[in-house]
Amino acid sequence: MGFVYRYRPNSVNLRNTLKGLIAMLRLAQLIMIISLFISVAVAAKDLQQQEIEFKEDPGKLLVKLSKSTEFPLHFTSKEEFIQVANDLGFEPVELQRDLEVLARVNLETNLSSTTKYEDAKLLIEQLDLIANTAFDQAMVTMLKARLRGRENKEYQPIVAQYMDALNRINTDMSPQATLFKYILHEHLGGLNMMLLQSAPALSHFNRYREIAYQLHNDYFIAEAETALGKYYNRNGDKAKSLQHFSEAFRLANSIHYPQLKSQTLINLARTYRDLEQWDDALKYAHEAAEIQQELGLDTYLAETLNVIAMVYEGQENWNKAVDYYLNAQQVNERVGNIIAVGINFHNLGGIYSKLNNIPSALNALQGANEIFRSLKTHHYLVHNELLFTKIYLEQGKWAETIDHANKTLELAKKLKQTDIEIETLGYLSTAYRKTNDLNAAINSVDAIIALTKDNEDTPKESDNYSEFTQQKLKFELTLVNNKLEQQVSKNKHNQLVMILLGLMLAFTLAIIIFIWRKLVLKKKLHLESTALNRIEPISQTPGYRAFIETLESMDPTQPKTLALININELNNIDIQLGLTEAQTLMQQLTTQMSQNLDTEVFIIRSGLFACYFNQQHDAEYIYDAVVKCLEKLKTIKTAIPHFANLHDAHQASIGHINLPLLANPDVNISAQLHFETLQYALAAAIGINEKPNYVSLRPLNFAPAAIFMPPLYLNLTQALNRGIIRAESNRNTLDINWPKC
Repeated sequence: MGFVYRYRPNSVNLRNTLKGLIAMLRLAQLIMIISLFISVAVAAKDLQQQEIEFKEDPGKLLVKLSKSTEFPLHFTSKEEFIQVANDLGFEPVELQRDLEVLARVNLETNLSSTTKYEDAKLLIEQLDLIANTAFDQAMVTMLKARLRGRENKEYQPIVAQYMDALNRINTDMSPQATLFKYILHEHLGGLNMMLLQSAPALSHFNRYREIAYQLHNDYFIAEAETALGKYYNRNGDKAKSLQHFSEAFRLANSIHYPQLKSQTLINLARTYRDLEQWDDALKYAHEAAEIQQELGLDTYLAETLNVIAMVYEGQENWNKAVDYYLNAQQVNERVGNIIAVGINFHNLGGIYSKLNNIPSALNALQGANEIFRSLKTHHYLVHNELLFTKIYLEQGKWAETIDHANKTLELAKKLKQTDIEIETLGYLSTAYRKTNDLNAAINSVDAIIALTKDNEDTPKESDNYSEFTQQKLKFELTLVNNKLEQQVSKNKHNQLVMILLGLMLAFTLAIIIFIWRKLVLKKKLHLESTALNRIEPISQTPGYRAFIETLESMDPTQPKTLALININELNNIDIQLGLTEAQTLMQQLTTQMSQNLDTEVFIIRSGLFACYFNQQHDAEYIYDAVVKCLEKLKTIKTAIPHFANLHDAHQASIGHINLPLLANPDVNISAQLHFETLQYALAAAIGINEKPNYVSLRPLNFAPAAIFMPPLYLNLTQALNRGIIRAESNRNTLDINWPKC
């Protein structure tokens, strides 16, 4: 009998082979995932780059896409579209995305194509035909809304369409959906801002900015910062506006896209215009205009010309303002921006009225009225009708005033613009009184009172509720008292009741006394802590906080003088003599300086004194008084190290300013900023080698309030460089080393 040998694989080898196969499979999976991730990242970058091309040069992108897609295409079904895509060498979804961008480009206002809206309609119809996914349908909805806005200027309905598009893709986290949401929030923010819907606009702009940071794209972040800057500018928050515009400008300078840079420049110009810094506003506006003319960006150029016109209008240079408004008008007419033409007419009407050219003003306003009414842009029309009312009122044309005032009221009520209603009713009341229609005038005044009362209803409700509660408690107390009297009259144990009531009264009185004593103690502690807070710790004399309180209590319109004096030899006196001796010495020194300077002296720290004069003194007067004081101290205070033995003048430096710093009484500069301005002057004086010395700062009459805003040292240095602030010293001012910021 023979034996058959059968091979039996070693179990260890089998396990190793299986492990190797599993490792290879995992490696293959990892490679596939990495490849997929890289391809998705590259596709996302391509989408973002195409969006940047769209924003920078839509005309160039139009030519590129028209050529690659061989637009116009002819298909009537999804199957025909797939065949067309294959014939062109496209994936169907890739061609669909390109057609969507092509439709968006044709809806841009700064595109010069004469057939752009017809082309956009054809593309939207074809895209609607092949839209299967939620993303496709959302894109078509947005395109239809945008076309409606371009043709009919109906902004309120298209907001709903945009929100519908946003809701369709809200849960889609793909790169193309994220980018589309970025676009939708940008448009929704702008639409709500046009419709004066402040809260929704801010919400969309914040989401717009969040997505931009999520995409990690500096171009998109700069655009989002610009949009927020525009929002805060329109809402009067100039500090936040400038913050966002500055960040956008920084990013635009780092990525070198001219169209984006021109936008950041013009927005900075707007902000400086609103801050009445005319030179800076004109500088940035002209830089933006040069870029826009080079690139042929007529729509943006018209905006820039408007900004320049507004700068001249702010300077009351009416003729130059008219010239630039007319130039902007020509550009807007050339690009077909009808809304902008209407706004230009409105602005020209206002300036012509300032120039007392009433016929031209009325013609311009009539042109604006026709445009705003035809496009149903009531949020612009209400302001135009209001300007009509003002002009006719100033001319004494009462019938026309009444007519336009009633039109303004109708629009203001529809738009819920209460402030405009109240202003218009005031004009209407005047016109009725001038025409002896006293009943109508009284009705107008009553309407003003009613509107004003409506605005104050909320706080009154709180008062009414409080009054109601009080009356309710009084009524309940009366009931209790009545029941008590009845009970006392009928109850044989009335004596026990009276005792109980007496005990309750005594207990209540004890509680009241306890609480009162606690309050008295807390008040005493508060006063003590307040007094302690005003004292400089080392010298135990009035210090920085006392000085600030004195400044806050002064009348800002009355002439005053402030000085900050530093004596080098005394800066470390607390260490050199010890706390006890230094404290006595500093108190005596303060008394001596108060007598010599004839004012109260505050110790900020060792060797640093602040003085407040209730009348204006020049720096030379204070300098002489300080020098005399130091000469006296040299003879009597031999305990101060290196003080009495000095043969030369002491190392004293003085910072000096006269108040008020600005001639405009409406500008309020805080006490802290006054003190910091003194510090700035003293810092300059300390930097001068030759002692003793002083540095006095004096702003010129036309100096803007902005130079006394944080960051103060930077603003003061710039103001000195521009000659807005003059510096005076008993030493050579050219040797002054101004503080660096």
